[in-house]
Amino acid sequence: MLTGIDDVDWASMGHAYTDSATDVPDLLWGLASEDPARRDIALDGLYGAVHHQGDVYDSTVACIPFLFELASMPGLPDRAAIVRLLCSIAGGRNPDPAELDAPFADERENAAYVQLYLDAWAGVRERADAFLTLLGDRDPKVREAAAEALAEVHPQPARVFDALRGRLPVERDPGALRALVGAIGELADAHPEQLGETAEPVLREMVLSGGADHELRLSALVQLARCAPRALPVNSVRIALDTLRSAYERKASAARAAEPVRERPRTDTMVSYLRDLEATHYALADTDATPELLLELHHALGDRTDLRFPLLLGQLGSADWGQRMAAIRMAGALMTGWRIPDDEPLIALAGQLREPELRLNKAALGELRYLAPVARVVADDVVAFVEDWWESGRTESMDGLRWLDTAIGRAMEVLALQGDDRALNALKSVLSRLDPPEETERWLAAYGPEAGAELGPVLHERLADLAPEDRGVARRRLLDGLGILRHRPSLPLVIAALRDSGDDAATRRHAMRALARYGTAATEAAPLLRERVSGAARDPDRIEAAAALWAVTGDAEAVLPALSAGLRSEHRYERRAALQVIGSLGPAAVSLAASLRGPEPQGVDEAVALWRITADAEEALPVLSHHWTAQPVHRPEIAACLVEMGPAAAPALPLVRAELSSPRRHRTDTAHESAHAAVNVRGDVASDEELFGDCRRMAAAFETD
Repeated sequence: MLTGIDDVDWASMGHAYTDSATDVPDLLWGLASEDPARRDIALDGLYGAVHHQGDVYDSTVACIPFLFELASMPGLPDRAAIVRLLCSIAGGRNPDPAELDAPFADERENAAYVQLYLDAWAGVRERADAFLTLLGDRDPKVREAAAEALAEVHPQPARVFDALRGRLPVERDPGALRALVGAIGELADAHPEQLGETAEPVLREMVLSGGADHELRLSALVQLARCAPRALPVNSVRIALDTLRSAYERKASAARAAEPVRERPRTDTMVSYLRDLEATHYALADTDATPELLLELHHALGDRTDLRFPLLLGQLGSADWGQRMAAIRMAGALMTGWRIPDDEPLIALAGQLREPELRLNKAALGELRYLAPVARVVADDVVAFVEDWWESGRTESMDGLRWLDTAIGRAMEVLALQGDDRALNALKSVLSRLDPPEETERWLAAYGPEAGAELGPVLHERLADLAPEDRGVARRRLLDGLGILRHRPSLPLVIAALRDSGDDAATRRHAMRALARYGTAATEAAPLLRERVSGAARDPDRIEAAAALWAVTGDAEAVLPALSAGLRSEHRYERRAALQVIGSLGPAAVSLAASLRGPEPQGVDEAVALWRITADAEEALPVLSHHWTAQPVHRPEIAACLVEMGPAAAPALPLVRAELSSPRRHRTDTAHESAHAAVNVRGDVASDEELFGDCRRMAAAFETD
């Protein structure tokens, strides 16, 4: 066993923690130990030093043949972990030297660094036939790992596909069967021209004839959605929900007939910790692989919202609260990333507020905060939750929680973000008693100046009570709030904050932004703003002062020099701020038009500003159309500009109609995200709704014409 290990010059090699890898042989021998604790320690050492955070060293490459020998040793425990270590060392499919971040200044050192990764990749691939043999191993965990490894590192995908397909009729272990199906899907997805058509009938057959193993059918459904979505059966949602129901029934049955599980010795290693973490995850959330498979299915379905929303409704209606917790997270990701076809998903999400389980209530409210701009249909449900909370005497521990992280705090925020008058009293209480939270500006923006009479005096009193030397964030948030509300009695306080700001740049900027929001009502601040605008040429506050002075006085001549200087700034933020003010000046900024037509390609801000100055749609439209496709994040401001153009925007109408027909919100791009990463993403619903509204108005205007 491990023949030749003593012939390797380990002392001349290194790893993450030493220039001498003489400890590596002991780690390799440790993998062959009969003691599970020693095996854990050895595997942890290999991951922690020899393959530290995915790095490859000369000692890593030298380990490869010995790891293959250990993985192929019949009866040796934990060989599945060795197979997965080998796959990690290989680094996936065909590493690109250009993408490897070599850390050295010397080109030869960099080349040697990159070569180690290429050697590791080649070293695993040239021995990957061993994984074909392991498909028939007695240990089902090894068979499972071998199937995954073959799809990832074997150099002959067609040969691997035939081997995997050949194992399907004879494999009896559920986990290994699911791994076979997953590997077939991985191969078809990676080699669509070579294997796509061949894999489709295999996967479809597994979906339709998976028998009583619902998870196997769901695994096949996930892979079919990834590589052949057009072949999905019409009852795909029902198959997925049957798996969900089956998992709940197994969980309930297991709880009734629970047997003591023989515990593996616990070691102080990352390997042992991750094993415990995985076990805890399944114990808390569900049983088996169903939650992971449903997550993968949603990710694979992508824009198939005709399937995803019915699936979500079924998940939210599960009898198991753990499954519903997972569904609530998916509801947030789905509804902030994709446009909602009707009110039913929101109603189902708000239905969790009627459950006695507090964790369900809070999770649903947490997602409704992100969805507030489109969730007015369930505002009454949120109010009913609050009323029932107080009437029933429910309580919640505040231990370590901000008030806004409590159930009642979250409910209040949902209503506040919708500008719901029923939350005004609670909002007044929060703003009068607590330090203004970072969410204050968003809440007040939802109410607008109409709430000034109710909330303005509260903010006024809080700002007046601050000591002059207090430069904390509270002052800035109060200034922002008063500017949004345009509370006239507070105007002297805002002007004083600007006048007395001294070297407090943050307070100064927030005071000027507040004055800009007051507009012509703040004319008494004009002299102070003029001083700022005519200040030092490199003062970054000049642009903020110019924006405020223009809003207050409409004096274009006074602000043009500052804006011209802003266009020459090397700082992106200052230049963008200047462009936005220039756009608001419109034709009054014609003297700056030439500065916007530089040799560099125009950005969205330049094109919009230039259009507002010149009204030349022929010049602006090609730039705006390019950025609409190249930078979806800018579509809301582009759409607003197109609406201003009116009939002149006709050439952009195909883009607008495509947006209206897209199920995806404009900022959603999960192409480079795993399913686990994507479910944690929450898109900006408010800006997407503005975009969609502008697109509808534009399309309707052209239909009328």
